[in-house]
Amino acid sequence: MTPRTIILQGGENVKIRNQSNLFRELVSNASVSSILIIPWTTDSLDKEYKYREIYLSYFRDAGFQTIEFIERGDTETEIEEKFMKSDILYLPGGDPVILKREIEKKSLQEKISDFGGVVIGNSAGAIILANCGYAGGVLYKGFGIIDLNIEVHSNLGQNRLNEHCKPPIIGIPEEGWIVIHTSN
Repeated sequence: MTPRTIILQGGENVKIRNQSNLFRELVSNASVSSILIIPWTTDSLDKEYKYREIYLSYFRDAGFQTIEFIERGDTETEIEEKFMKSDILYLPGGDPVILKREIEKKSLQEKISDFGGVVIGNSAGAIILANCGYAGGVLYKGFGIIDLNIEVHSNLGQNRLNEHCKPPIIGIPEEGWIVIHTSN
């Protein structure tokens, strides 16, 4: 089994970069220079392209040499090449239902699960990596890539997952993240 790192963010606001130290620390590791983003967390192309610009600026300023996006029109070969060339896979915040649906359309669950680099899920991205997740009063089913149940944007003492999911349940606050070292 290959050891790997998964980082689950509780809900970073990428516009204000309140967790930029996480990404700068990752880049300071000499072997990390490329990030691959699956940007599909909205059905609005205008909003998606607006966030692409935010991600490009953010990750460029953090020191990434290569910033790639998986495109809806990418072929299986193009997607495979992008995964192989990347050190970090980033699943952004937004709508977990849309992100999960689009990943399923492209059959990327196994590629995400087998990715050998660092996998980062921010809010919606964290939810789809987990068994199930809770955000904004809604329960979501994830892919179960990591055997946890999570509440993102969590406040102390507000674990609503107990009613719906069995432990382990992790609450991740808005400004926080957890790092999990595991074997896939």
